Amino acid sequence: MFELFLDNRTSIQNAFAVLLLVAALWKGGGPERACAGTLVGMIAAELGYHAWFGPSRSFHHFDLWHFTLDTAGLVVLVTIALRANRFYPLAIAAAQLVAFTSHIVRGVAEPVSSLSYYLLFTIPFWFQLIILAIGIARHGKRAGILGRYRDWRPVAPATRQARYS
Repeated sequence: MFELFLDNRTSIQNAFAVLLLVAALWKGGGPERACAGTLVGMIAAELGYHAWFGPSRSFHHFDLWHFTLDTAGLVVLVTIALRANRFYPLAIAAAQLVAFTSHIVRGVAEPVSSLSYYLLFTIPFWFQLIILAIGIARHGKRAGILGRYRDWRPVAPATRQARYS
């Protein structure tokens, strides 16, 4: 059973992400949709890249494509986390920070094993999917109890500079 999972882990992960996107579109609010859309967008970019350029090099070297993808994902997820009226996007952004940092460690410290590098930038995505699933479920439960509530934090009004004459 575990070997079946290992052989098909990427397909299972992608299907789980798409199911979460459907759940977020159906029952989620803005932050749920934004997080799910970002994660599925990262998968789509990854699949498109590999369809166009072929499989990645080995994990023995710094991978510029995955670094770029994880950097873009980090920027988007941190922006969502800072604006969302939820806590769980911060945990999703933190997991993305782990994936982002793995590329920096690999680029700076060559002796890092290829297995460690691979695990450090792939395992956080599973945590993100699990956290998002819990976030969607908790939002649905909370919305059932409280009714509609604010998805995003209000933007602070622009501060006016004092005019000196």
